[in-house]
Formats: sequence, C-alpha cells, structure tokens
Amino acid sequence: MLNNFEILDSITESMAIINNSGDIIYTNKAWHTFSMENKGDNARTGINNNYLSTCEAVKGHETKMAKDAKHGIQQVIDRNLDYFELEYPCHSPNESRWFILRVTQVEGNPDLTLLAHINITNRKNAELKVEKNYSKTLIINERLHTTLHNIVHDIQNPLASIMGLINLSKSEKDLESVNEYLDLIEKGSTNLRSFVKETLKHISTIEDFQSVDVARMVSKYIETIEHLLKSNSLELKLDIQQSGQFYTNEIEFRSILSNLISNAIKYSDNNKAKKFILFGFSSDENRAILKVEDNGIGIKKDDIPKLMKRNYQINKKTSDGVGLGLYMVKKSVKNLDGSIIINSEFGIGSTFTVEIPNRNIKQQIA
Repeated sequence: MLNNFEILDSITESMAIINNSGDIIYTNKAWHTFSMENKGDNARTGINNNYLSTCEAVKGHETKMAKDAKHGIQQVIDRNLDYFELEYPCHSPNESRWFILRVTQVEGNPDLTLLAHINITNRKNAELKVEKNYSKTLIINERLHTTLHNIVHDIQNPLASIMGLINLSKSEKDLESVNEYLDLIEKGSTNLRSFVKETLKHISTIEDFQSVDVARMVSKYIETIEHLLKSNSLELKLDIQQSGQFYTNEIEFRSILSNLISNAIKYSDNNKAKKFILFGFSSDENRAILKVEDNGIGIKKDDIPKLMKRNYQINKKTSDGVGLGLYMVKKSVKNLDGSIIINSEFGIGSTFTVEIPNRNIKQQIA
C-alpha cells in the first residue's frame, strides 16, 4: 500500500502520511531533506513517531499554534473536517520563512491522513510588501492632508494683510498714499504667489528632507505679514544662529514657524506700550531649536494642556480663526519626530520651544 505513495517523492513540498492514531507511516524525500537541512530531530518527525505527540510537546511562544495544529489534524482524522489549513512562521537563522500546514483526507482510505507543509515565503513576502506600501501610503495621505490644511491656514495672515491694505486704500483720499498701498498690495500678492508656488513644488517630496536656509525663509515670510506687524505695532526681533546645513522637511518646518508667529500676532496685548515677538533659531549637526517668545496676553495655566487640540481657541471672543494653528504645529512637530514645550504666564506672555532633529546627510544615509 505504501508503494502507492512513492509518487509523493517527486513533489517538492514536504509530505507525510499518518494513521488514525497520529503515527507517521510515510514521509517523502522533501520531508526528510527539509528535516536534515534544518537540523530536525528524526526521533520526533520521522517514520513511526506520533505527530500529534510532537505537536503536544511544543513549548514556548509556539505552544498555541502547535495546539491549534493538533486540534485541526484530529478533526480531519475524525472526519469532522474534509481539510484543515494553518499558516505559520518557521524562520531560519538566515531568512524569514512562512509555511502552510495543509491536512487532507486520503481519498478511498478512511484510516490515513495526508500532511503537507507548503513553503509560501515568496507569497508572504509579497503580501508583507503590499501591506508595508499600503501603510506607507496611508501615512503619506495623512501628511498630505495635513499639508493642505497647513497651506490654507498659512495663507490666512498674508491674505489678511492684503485685505487690510485694500480697505485702507479705499478710505484714503491722498493719491500718493493710495499708490503706496497699491505697491504694498502688489508686493504682498507677489510674495503670496511665490509662497504657494514654492509649497506646491515641495508637495511631491513631502517625505523628503531639504537643506533649509532659515534666515531666508523667515525673511520671506515676514514680507507677507509686514502690514499685520505694523498695524498691530509689533516689533519682530530675530536671533538666528544656524550652524552649518540644516536638513528638514521644508513644508512642515515653514508651517511651524509661520503658525507660531501668526499665533503671537493674533494674541498680542494691546494694553502694552511696547509689543514684541522674538523668533530664535539655533542648530548643530544633530538638532535644531526653534523658539517663539512674545509679551502678549499669555495663557492661563489650565488652558495650556488644551492648546494643541483641534479647533481650540484661547479667546473665542477676540479670535476670528478656526483654532487650527497650534493643532497644525503639533502635527508638523510630530511628523518631524520633534517635541514642543509651552511656557506661559497669563498677562505676561508666552514662549513656544520646538526641538527637531537635523536630518543631515549622515543621518539620511543611516
């Protein structure tokens, strides 16, 4: 009878025949070869050994899977199931491998059951690659969604500045002053168009890091909000100490600095004679620290934990925004693997300190 199974020797998958007691009565060449190549114990998986007992003897993290295998095999032996399959990992020191244990009835012989261990490593690797790419796509889509929100939010201040100049020019009777306002509107519009164009250029590289000239970026941003600073009698002080090249995602970084400066403008204290915003930046080859300090209205201690929540506003009566600014800062800081610390005293002012890694060339290669 066993001669009937010799055809199994021509099959590359590991196969064995067991009787209703679970005893191994036949193994093909592939079963024996796999066992030898993987330093298997013939006393446990060879002919005349009980495969059910072998499953039961498994200990450690594979215990549950071995128990499930034994139960499935027994169900087929008892003819409660026509077949049973179990996918399992069987990694070697050199590679990750996956197999399917497939258990089927031997047709025409109710006393015998066929076990096959089928190598599905190639298929599994392809599935894992698809899953990885899918997860990566979800992350990119989330970051793209955040970036689009950032763009919409970041252009609000420049637009507000342009609208303010338009309203001033409407009420101005002096032609020379009107022309001056028109020049500022043209300059603001040009800067805004440049900002949008530059941002859209980098959307395709949303996961990449670029070398950022922080002083230049801040200078270009200030040009778009000059009127807001003047109309609010705000002095913007700069302390930029960039040491060497600073690599980060330009879109995310611009969103952080623009939203923090925008926030400082929005919550400046009109009761103070001298209002200021201090933008500080320093970097070395490993990290960068961005700091925005102001002497605005400050934040109550109980409100600080709520600041980074979506749609939360410190003062809804005086704010015409939608409460996305600091939420966007939080998202961008997270995307850059950074951290943010908020220190504030109500009536005195606030300081936002952001620390992010410098993604220099060495780190990108690593």
